[in-house]
Amino acid sequence: MSRLALASAYLRTRLLRRWLTSRNRIERWQQPRLARLMHDATRQVAFYRGFRDKDLSALPLVDKREVMARFQDFNRLGLMAAQIWSMIDRGEAPKGYDVGCSTGTSGNQGLYLVSDQERFVWLGTLVAKAIPLSLLRQHRVAVVLPRSSRLYDAANESKLLKLRFVDLRLGLQSAAETLAAFKPDVVVAPPKALRWFAENDVAIAPRTMFSSAEVLDPPDREVIERRFGLNLRQIYMATEGLFGVSCERGTLHLAEDVVHFEFEPVAGSPDLVVPVVTDFTRRTQIMARYRMNDILRLDSRRCPCGSALQAVAEVIGRRDDVFVLPNRDAARPDVMVTPDVLRNAVLAADRSIDDFRIRQTGENRIDIVLPLHVGVSATEGVRTAVLVACTQLEARPVVEMQHEALQPRNDAKLRRVENCWKPSAA
Repeated sequence: MSRLALASAYLRTRLLRRWLTSRNRIERWQQPRLARLMHDATRQVAFYRGFRDKDLSALPLVDKREVMARFQDFNRLGLMAAQIWSMIDRGEAPKGYDVGCSTGTSGNQGLYLVSDQERFVWLGTLVAKAIPLSLLRQHRVAVVLPRSSRLYDAANESKLLKLRFVDLRLGLQSAAETLAAFKPDVVVAPPKALRWFAENDVAIAPRTMFSSAEVLDPPDREVIERRFGLNLRQIYMATEGLFGVSCERGTLHLAEDVVHFEFEPVAGSPDLVVPVVTDFTRRTQIMARYRMNDILRLDSRRCPCGSALQAVAEVIGRRDDVFVLPNRDAARPDVMVTPDVLRNAVLAADRSIDDFRIRQTGENRIDIVLPLHVGVSATEGVRTAVLVACTQLEARPVVEMQHEALQPRNDAKLRRVENCWKPSAA
Protein backbone atom coordinates (compact mmCIF):
# COMPACT_ATOMS: atom_id res chain seq x y z
CA MET A 1 0.00 0.00 0.00
CA SER A 2 2.82 2.44 0.88
CA ARG A 3 4.67 1.81 -2.38
CA LEU A 4 1.42 2.31 -4.24
CA ALA A 5 1.03 5.66 -2.43
CA LEU A 6 4.55 6.63 -3.50
CA ALA A 7 4.01 5.68 -7.13
CA SER A 8 0.66 7.45 -7.20
CA ALA A 9 2.10 10.63 -5.67
CA TYR A 10 5.03 10.58 -8.06
CA LEU A 11 2.91 10.15 -11.17
CA ARG A 12 0.31 12.66 -10.00
CA THR A 13 2.98 15.30 -9.34
CA ARG A 14 4.59 14.76 -12.74
CA LEU A 15 1.24 14.97 -14.53
CA LEU A 16 0.19 18.07 -12.61
CA ARG A 17 3.32 19.83 -13.81
CA ARG A 18 1.77 19.72 -17.27
CA TRP A 19 -1.79 20.53 -16.20
CA LEU A 20 -1.41 23.28 -13.57
CA THR A 21 -0.71 26.02 -16.09
CA SER A 22 -3.07 28.68 -14.70
CA ARG A 23 -4.29 29.99 -11.36
CA ASN A 24 -7.78 28.85 -12.28
CA ARG A 25 -6.60 25.27 -12.70
CA ILE A 26 -4.74 25.37 -9.39
CA GLU A 27 -7.91 26.52 -7.62
CA ARG A 28 -9.98 23.84 -9.38
CA TRP A 29 -7.48 21.22 -8.21
CA GLN A 30 -7.41 22.46 -4.60
CA GLN A 31 -11.09 23.14 -3.89
CA PRO A 32 -12.48 19.57 -3.77
CA ARG A 33 -9.43 18.38 -1.82
CA LEU A 34 -9.82 21.14 0.73
CA ALA A 35 -13.49 20.22 1.05
CA ARG A 36 -12.55 16.58 1.73
CA LEU A 37 -9.96 17.70 4.29
CA MET A 38 -12.61 19.76 6.10
CA HIS A 39 -15.04 16.84 6.02
CA ASP A 40 -12.49 14.46 7.55
CA ALA A 41 -10.88 16.86 10.02
CA THR A 42 -14.16 18.06 11.52
CA ARG A 43 -15.24 14.46 12.16
CA GLN A 44 -11.97 12.89 13.29
CA VAL A 45 -9.84 15.53 15.06
CA ALA A 46 -10.88 17.24 18.30
CA PHE A 47 -9.82 20.82 17.55
CA TYR A 48 -11.92 20.99 14.38
CA ARG A 49 -15.14 19.27 15.51
CA GLY A 50 -16.88 22.58 16.15
CA PHE A 51 -16.45 23.58 12.49
CA ARG A 52 -18.45 20.79 10.90
CA ASP A 53 -20.01 21.67 7.52
CA LYS A 54 -18.11 24.97 7.35
CA ASP A 55 -15.57 26.25 4.85
CA LEU A 56 -11.83 26.41 5.40
CA SER A 57 -12.06 30.18 5.88
CA ALA A 58 -14.09 29.61 9.06
CA LEU A 59 -11.13 27.98 10.81
CA PRO A 60 -9.00 30.09 13.15
CA LEU A 61 -5.33 30.59 12.38
CA VAL A 62 -3.01 28.49 14.54
CA ASP A 63 0.75 28.45 15.06
CA LYS A 64 3.43 26.18 16.48
CA ARG A 65 2.91 27.34 20.07
CA GLU A 66 -0.79 26.46 20.05
CA VAL A 67 -0.34 23.17 18.22
CA MET A 68 2.40 22.05 20.60
CA ALA A 69 0.38 23.06 23.67
CA ARG A 70 -2.66 21.07 22.46
CA PHE A 71 -1.00 18.45 20.29
CA GLN A 72 -3.57 15.79 21.18
CA ASP A 73 -6.34 17.99 19.74
CA PHE A 74 -4.66 18.26 16.33
CA ASN A 75 -4.03 14.57 15.59
CA ARG A 76 -6.43 11.75 14.82
CA LEU A 77 -4.85 9.38 17.37
CA GLY A 78 -5.29 11.84 20.24
CA LEU A 79 -1.63 11.48 21.25
CA MET A 80 -0.21 14.14 23.56
CA ALA A 81 3.10 15.88 22.93
CA ALA A 82 4.62 14.17 26.00
CA GLN A 83 3.73 10.77 24.54
CA ILE A 84 5.38 11.67 21.22
CA TRP A 85 8.55 12.84 23.00
CA SER A 86 8.65 9.59 24.95
CA MET A 87 8.34 7.59 21.72
CA ILE A 88 11.14 9.61 20.10
CA ASP A 89 13.39 9.00 23.12
CA ARG A 90 12.72 5.24 22.91
CA GLY A 91 13.00 5.10 19.12
CA GLU A 92 9.42 3.87 18.84
CA ALA A 93 6.26 4.84 16.98
CA PRO A 94 2.68 3.54 16.79
CA LYS A 95 2.34 0.69 14.29
CA GLY A 96 1.80 2.14 10.82
CA TYR A 97 2.94 5.63 11.82
CA ASP A 98 6.08 7.71 12.24
CA VAL A 99 6.91 10.40 14.78
CA GLY A 100 9.69 12.97 14.78
CA CYS A 101 10.80 16.44 15.76
CA SER A 102 12.55 19.47 14.36
CA THR A 103 16.06 20.64 15.20
CA GLY A 104 14.50 23.46 17.22
CA THR A 105 16.18 26.58 15.87
CA SER A 106 14.64 28.80 18.53
CA GLY A 107 14.58 26.25 21.33
CA ASN A 108 10.92 25.56 20.53
CA GLN A 109 10.96 22.20 18.79
CA GLY A 110 8.06 21.08 16.65
CA LEU A 111 6.66 17.55 16.45
CA TYR A 112 5.13 15.63 13.60
CA LEU A 113 2.98 12.51 13.39
CA VAL A 114 2.38 10.93 9.98
CA SER A 115 1.09 7.61 8.70
CA ASP A 116 3.29 5.35 6.59
CA GLN A 117 1.13 6.18 3.60
CA GLU A 118 1.59 9.92 4.19
CA ARG A 119 5.36 9.68 4.34
CA PHE A 120 5.44 7.79 1.04
CA VAL A 121 3.18 10.44 -0.51
CA TRP A 122 5.66 13.05 0.78
CA LEU A 123 8.55 11.16 -0.79
CA GLY A 124 6.81 10.64 -4.13
CA THR A 125 5.94 14.33 -4.33
CA LEU A 126 9.46 15.46 -3.44
CA VAL A 127 11.19 13.08 -5.83
CA ALA A 128 8.90 14.09 -8.70
CA LYS A 129 9.71 17.76 -8.13
CA ALA A 130 13.42 17.45 -7.45
CA ILE A 131 14.92 14.66 -9.54
CA PRO A 132 14.79 14.43 -13.35
CA LEU A 133 12.96 11.38 -14.66
CA SER A 134 15.97 10.25 -16.70
CA LEU A 135 18.07 9.96 -13.54
CA LEU A 136 15.69 7.96 -11.39
CA ARG A 137 17.38 4.58 -11.72
CA GLN A 138 18.92 4.11 -8.29
CA HIS A 139 19.86 7.74 -8.00
CA ARG A 140 22.37 8.32 -5.19
CA VAL A 141 21.07 11.03 -2.88
CA ALA A 142 22.87 12.39 0.18
CA VAL A 143 20.85 14.31 2.77
CA VAL A 144 23.08 16.27 5.14
CA LEU A 145 21.19 17.44 8.24
CA PRO A 146 21.57 17.48 12.05
CA ARG A 147 18.71 15.02 12.56
CA SER A 148 17.52 11.98 10.63
CA SER A 149 13.93 10.92 10.06
CA ARG A 150 12.02 7.87 8.88
CA LEU A 151 10.68 10.17 6.18
CA TYR A 152 14.06 9.70 4.53
CA ASP A 153 14.03 5.96 5.22
CA ALA A 154 11.02 5.77 2.92
CA ALA A 155 13.36 6.37 -0.01
CA ASN A 156 15.45 3.27 0.63
CA GLU A 157 12.38 1.21 1.50
CA SER A 158 10.91 2.11 -1.88
CA LYS A 159 14.05 0.95 -3.77
CA LEU A 160 13.52 4.04 -5.91
CA LEU A 161 16.65 5.78 -4.64
CA LYS A 162 19.79 4.94 -2.77
CA LEU A 163 19.70 7.54 -0.01
CA ARG A 164 22.38 8.20 2.58
CA PHE A 165 21.67 10.34 5.63
CA VAL A 166 24.75 12.25 6.77
CA ASP A 167 24.64 13.45 10.38
CA LEU A 168 25.89 17.02 10.68
CA ARG A 169 26.22 16.62 14.44
CA LEU A 170 29.33 14.51 13.79
CA GLY A 171 31.03 17.52 12.20
CA LEU A 172 31.65 18.81 8.71
CA GLN A 173 34.87 16.87 8.25
CA SER A 174 33.08 13.61 9.02
CA ALA A 175 30.28 14.60 6.63
CA ALA A 176 32.82 15.35 3.90
CA GLU A 177 34.45 11.93 4.28
CA THR A 178 31.06 10.19 4.12
CA LEU A 179 30.09 12.12 0.99
CA ALA A 180 33.39 11.42 -0.75
CA ALA A 181 32.95 7.70 -0.15
CA PHE A 182 29.27 7.67 -1.17
CA LYS A 183 29.76 9.70 -4.39
CA PRO A 184 26.23 11.16 -4.53
CA ASP A 185 24.51 12.38 -7.68
CA VAL A 186 22.31 14.69 -5.60
CA VAL A 187 23.24 16.51 -2.39
CA VAL A 188 20.68 18.16 -0.11
CA ALA A 189 22.23 20.20 2.70
CA PRO A 190 22.12 23.52 4.55
CA PRO A 191 24.01 26.28 2.72
CA LYS A 192 26.58 26.51 5.53
CA ALA A 193 27.54 22.87 4.86
CA LEU A 194 27.54 23.22 1.07
CA ARG A 195 29.77 26.26 1.36
CA TRP A 196 32.19 24.43 3.65
CA PHE A 197 32.37 21.55 1.17
CA ALA A 198 33.09 24.08 -1.59
CA GLU A 199 35.77 25.98 0.30
CA ASN A 200 37.48 22.79 1.45
CA ASP A 201 37.41 21.21 -2.02
CA VAL A 202 35.55 18.08 -0.92
CA ALA A 203 35.91 15.39 -3.59
CA ILE A 204 32.33 15.16 -4.83
CA ALA A 205 30.81 15.91 -8.23
CA PRO A 206 27.01 15.92 -7.86
CA ARG A 207 24.80 16.63 -10.85
CA THR A 208 22.31 18.49 -8.66
CA MET A 209 22.57 20.36 -5.36
CA PHE A 210 19.77 21.62 -3.17
CA SER A 211 20.06 24.14 -0.37
CA SER A 212 17.63 23.40 2.44
CA ALA A 213 16.87 24.07 6.13
CA GLU A 214 18.46 27.55 6.25
CA VAL A 215 18.20 30.91 4.50
CA LEU A 216 20.35 30.90 1.37
CA ASP A 217 22.40 34.13 1.34
CA PRO A 218 24.00 35.50 -1.86
CA PRO A 219 27.65 35.01 -0.76
CA ASP A 220 26.99 31.33 -0.04
CA ARG A 221 25.27 30.76 -3.38
CA GLU A 222 28.16 32.39 -5.25
CA VAL A 223 30.84 30.25 -3.58
CA ILE A 224 28.88 26.99 -3.98
CA GLU A 225 27.93 27.50 -7.62
CA ARG A 226 31.43 28.58 -8.62
CA ARG A 227 33.09 25.56 -7.01
CA PHE A 228 30.68 22.88 -8.23
CA GLY A 229 29.81 24.43 -11.60
CA LEU A 230 26.03 24.11 -11.29
CA ASN A 231 22.94 26.13 -10.50
CA LEU A 232 22.10 25.68 -6.84
CA ARG A 233 18.42 24.84 -6.31
CA GLN A 234 16.35 25.03 -3.13
CA ILE A 235 13.98 22.82 -1.18
CA TYR A 236 11.65 24.75 1.12
CA MET A 237 10.73 22.24 3.78
CA ALA A 238 10.08 22.23 7.52
CA THR A 239 8.75 19.96 10.24
CA GLU A 240 5.31 21.06 9.11
CA GLY A 241 5.76 19.69 5.58
CA LEU A 242 7.09 20.21 2.06
CA PHE A 243 6.34 23.73 0.85
CA GLY A 244 8.41 24.34 -2.25
CA VAL A 245 11.09 23.10 -4.65
CA SER A 246 13.11 24.97 -7.28
CA CYS A 247 12.40 24.03 -10.87
CA GLU A 248 15.14 23.33 -13.41
CA ARG A 249 15.22 27.07 -14.21
CA GLY A 250 16.12 27.79 -10.60
CA THR A 251 12.82 29.38 -9.56
CA LEU A 252 11.49 28.31 -6.17
CA HIS A 253 7.84 27.30 -6.67
CA LEU A 254 5.44 26.72 -3.81
CA ALA A 255 3.98 23.21 -3.65
CA GLU A 256 0.42 24.31 -4.33
CA ASP A 257 -0.41 20.87 -5.71
CA VAL A 258 -0.33 19.53 -2.12
CA VAL A 259 -0.62 22.66 0.06
CA HIS A 260 -3.05 25.60 0.00
CA PHE A 261 -1.35 28.91 0.80
CA GLU A 262 -2.74 32.12 2.21
CA PHE A 263 -0.47 35.13 2.69
CA GLU A 264 -0.44 37.67 5.50
CA PRO A 265 1.32 40.97 4.73
CA VAL A 266 4.27 41.91 6.93
CA ALA A 267 3.64 45.24 8.65
CA GLY A 268 5.73 48.04 7.25
CA SER A 269 6.77 46.16 4.12
CA PRO A 270 5.17 46.53 0.68
CA ASP A 271 6.12 43.10 -0.66
CA LEU A 272 6.82 40.67 2.19
CA VAL A 273 4.35 38.04 3.40
CA VAL A 274 3.96 35.33 6.03
CA PRO A 275 2.58 32.05 4.62
CA VAL A 276 -0.43 30.38 6.21
CA VAL A 277 -0.54 26.76 5.08
CA THR A 278 -3.14 24.02 4.76
CA ASP A 279 -1.79 20.62 3.73
CA PHE A 280 -4.64 18.72 2.10
CA THR A 281 -2.69 15.43 1.82
CA ARG A 282 -2.44 14.81 5.57
CA ARG A 283 -5.10 13.27 7.79
CA THR A 284 -3.16 11.98 10.82
CA GLN A 285 -1.96 15.36 12.11
CA ILE A 286 -4.02 18.17 10.62
CA MET A 287 -2.18 21.23 9.31
CA ALA A 288 -4.98 23.67 8.47
CA ARG A 289 -4.54 27.45 8.40
CA TYR A 290 -1.20 27.06 10.16
CA ARG A 291 0.79 30.29 10.35
CA MET A 292 4.43 29.63 9.53
CA ASN A 293 7.32 31.44 11.19
CA ASP A 294 8.78 32.40 7.79
CA ILE A 295 8.84 35.59 5.77
CA LEU A 296 8.75 35.33 1.97
CA ARG A 297 9.08 37.73 -0.91
CA LEU A 298 6.80 36.50 -3.68
CA ASP A 299 7.59 36.91 -7.36
CA SER A 300 4.70 38.07 -9.56
CA ARG A 301 6.49 37.14 -12.78
CA ARG A 302 5.64 33.93 -14.63
CA CYS A 303 8.53 31.46 -14.60
CA PRO A 304 9.89 30.44 -18.03
CA CYS A 305 9.38 26.80 -17.01
CA GLY A 306 5.65 27.31 -17.64
CA SER A 307 4.43 26.40 -14.15
CA ALA A 308 1.67 28.55 -12.65
CA LEU A 309 2.67 27.48 -9.12
CA GLN A 310 3.44 30.62 -7.12
CA ALA A 311 7.07 31.67 -7.50
CA VAL A 312 9.10 32.87 -4.52
CA ALA A 313 11.77 35.49 -5.13
CA GLU A 314 13.37 34.99 -1.73
CA VAL A 315 12.94 33.26 1.61
CA ILE A 316 13.79 36.22 3.83
CA GLY A 317 14.05 34.59 7.23
CA ARG A 318 12.01 34.09 10.38
CA ARG A 319 9.23 36.27 11.74
CA ASP A 320 10.76 36.27 15.20
CA ASP A 321 14.06 37.57 13.79
CA VAL A 322 12.47 40.83 12.70
CA PHE A 323 14.11 43.62 14.71
CA VAL A 324 11.71 45.88 16.62
CA LEU A 325 13.37 49.23 17.35
CA PRO A 326 12.10 52.44 18.96
CA ASN A 327 10.94 55.11 16.54
CA ARG A 328 13.03 58.29 16.51
CA ASP A 329 9.77 60.03 17.30
CA ALA A 330 8.79 58.61 20.68
CA ALA A 331 5.14 59.40 19.99
CA ARG A 332 5.05 57.04 17.01
CA PRO A 333 4.95 53.19 16.93
CA ASP A 334 8.09 51.07 17.05
CA VAL A 335 9.88 50.33 13.78
CA MET A 336 10.06 46.81 12.33
CA VAL A 337 13.27 46.04 10.42
CA THR A 338 13.14 42.78 8.47
CA PRO A 339 16.22 40.53 8.05
CA ASP A 340 16.61 41.31 4.34
CA VAL A 341 17.05 45.05 5.01
CA LEU A 342 19.92 44.39 7.41
CA ARG A 343 21.49 41.63 5.31
CA ASN A 344 21.44 43.73 2.15
CA ALA A 345 22.92 46.74 3.94
CA VAL A 346 25.93 44.72 5.11
CA LEU A 347 26.54 43.02 1.76
CA ALA A 348 26.23 46.28 -0.18
CA ALA A 349 28.66 48.09 2.11
CA ASP A 350 31.72 46.14 1.00
CA ARG A 351 31.98 43.27 -1.49
CA SER A 352 34.82 41.66 0.46
CA ILE A 353 32.41 40.74 3.27
CA ASP A 354 31.25 37.16 2.80
CA ASP A 355 30.09 36.34 6.33
CA PHE A 356 28.57 38.22 9.24
CA ARG A 357 26.21 38.05 12.21
CA ILE A 358 23.66 40.76 13.00
CA ARG A 359 21.91 40.56 16.37
CA GLN A 360 19.48 42.75 18.22
CA THR A 361 20.72 42.52 21.80
CA GLY A 362 18.81 45.36 23.45
CA GLU A 363 15.79 47.58 23.01
CA ASN A 364 17.77 49.93 20.77
CA ARG A 365 21.04 48.05 20.22
CA ILE A 366 22.35 46.10 17.25
CA ASP A 367 25.58 44.08 17.44
CA ILE A 368 27.32 43.27 14.15
CA VAL A 369 30.06 40.64 14.06
CA LEU A 370 32.42 40.53 11.06
CA PRO A 371 35.25 38.12 10.20
CA LEU A 372 38.71 38.92 11.53
CA HIS A 373 40.06 39.85 8.09
CA VAL A 374 37.65 42.77 7.62
CA GLY A 375 39.54 46.06 7.96
CA VAL A 376 38.71 49.33 9.69
CA SER A 377 37.36 51.08 6.59
CA ALA A 378 35.02 48.22 5.63
CA THR A 379 33.89 47.86 9.24
CA GLU A 380 32.93 51.51 9.46
CA GLY A 381 31.24 51.23 6.08
CA VAL A 382 29.05 48.41 7.39
CA ARG A 383 28.16 50.35 10.51
CA THR A 384 27.18 53.38 8.45
CA ALA A 385 25.17 51.30 5.97
CA VAL A 386 23.12 49.65 8.72
CA LEU A 387 22.50 53.00 10.41
CA VAL A 388 21.36 54.53 7.13
CA ALA A 389 19.01 51.59 6.44
CA CYS A 390 17.47 51.91 9.90
CA THR A 391 17.26 55.71 9.70
CA GLN A 392 15.31 55.44 6.46
CA LEU A 393 12.74 53.45 8.43
CA GLU A 394 12.69 56.10 11.20
CA ALA A 395 14.80 54.14 13.69
CA ARG A 396 18.14 55.22 15.16
CA PRO A 397 19.75 52.28 16.97
CA VAL A 398 23.13 52.09 18.63
CA VAL A 399 25.29 49.87 16.38
CA GLU A 400 28.27 48.09 17.96
CA MET A 401 30.91 46.41 15.79
CA GLN A 402 32.89 43.29 16.71
CA HIS A 403 35.28 40.90 14.96
CA GLU A 404 35.44 37.14 15.48
CA ALA A 405 36.49 33.96 13.72
CA LEU A 406 33.02 33.03 12.51
CA GLN A 407 32.28 29.31 12.45
CA PRO A 408 28.83 27.73 11.98
CA ARG A 409 27.64 25.23 14.58
CA ASN A 410 27.07 21.67 13.41
CA ASP A 411 24.06 21.08 15.66
CA ALA A 412 22.09 24.25 14.94
CA LYS A 413 20.83 26.21 11.97
CA LEU A 414 22.88 29.18 10.85
CA ARG A 415 21.05 32.44 11.54
CA ARG A 416 23.05 35.41 10.30
CA VAL A 417 20.31 37.81 11.38
CA GLU A 418 18.88 37.06 14.81
CA ASN A 419 16.70 38.90 17.28
CA CYS A 420 18.19 37.92 20.64
CA TRP A 421 16.21 40.49 22.61
CA LYS A 422 12.59 40.34 23.62
CA PRO A 423 10.70 42.92 25.71
CA SER A 424 9.98 40.28 28.35
CA ALA A 425 13.74 39.84 28.80
CA ALA A 426 14.22 43.50 29.75
